Amino acid sequence: MISGRERAVALRHARHAAICDRLVPWEHGTAVFASAVPGFYDYNDVRLEGPDPGIALASLVSVADRLLDGLRHRQVEVEDAAAGERLRPGFEALGWSASRLVWMELEGPAHAVPEAAGVEIAEVPLVRTRPLREAWFTTSGWMSTPELAREFMTLEEHVAARAGTRALMAWGAGGEALGYASFCVAGDTAEVEQAYVVPDHRGAGIGGALVAAAVEAAGTPTSFIVADDEEEAKRLYDRLGFAPVWIQHQFTLRPR
Repeated sequence: MISGRERAVALRHARHAAICDRLVPWEHGTAVFASAVPGFYDYNDVRLEGPDPGIALASLVSVADRLLDGLRHRQVEVEDAAAGERLRPGFEALGWSASRLVWMELEGPAHAVPEAAGVEIAEVPLVRTRPLREAWFTTSGWMSTPELAREFMTLEEHVAARAGTRALMAWGAGGEALGYASFCVAGDTAEVEQAYVVPDHRGAGIGGALVAAAVEAAGTPTSFIVADDEEEAKRLYDRLGFAPVWIQHQFTLRPR
């Protein structure tokens, strides 16, 4: 029987296969490239696959430099949790950022959540979420300027068109935008890609309502969502019925 971890890894590989136009095998994994969006790190990186092969940090960095030559960034994603923990201190010492991502799986609908009173949720074209995405990216520190956020959103929308990404938005009683969620479907599996609520309206059940609505709109028997394992969002997803099945490490060296 296939485990939740195996399903999550397979979904990650399938997403790369759908978006990337070049996949290059190497001794311990695959390098993936989406030539139309070279600045989108998640689709231009090196995968270290399978159980920990014991590769040394210096060797892995050398592989990334060789395979990603010509790109302004470097990114390595490590599929084995223990290997990621082993390599993390070395990457951080070299100035790479490190993320420990938890993939969470839900079978069936989301668990019941308290109703977000006075909130309307409806499906919209992804482009309508741009003001919310720009606010999120700039205030979270992911992007240093609105200009960089807009540039990245253009890359996102290119990828979203290929992946079939759909979006939901939430509005208050006065018509004010309160948040959004995006999701995509691959076969009988959905992935809730993003979920955001404006800071002044957090804690009112809007985030949970958006994620639950995305799961319902996807209509698949299985759904995944990815959270930073060191942040609080995973607790919300746990309350909705998502369970952790895979820890993935991601190491990134951004352009200077």
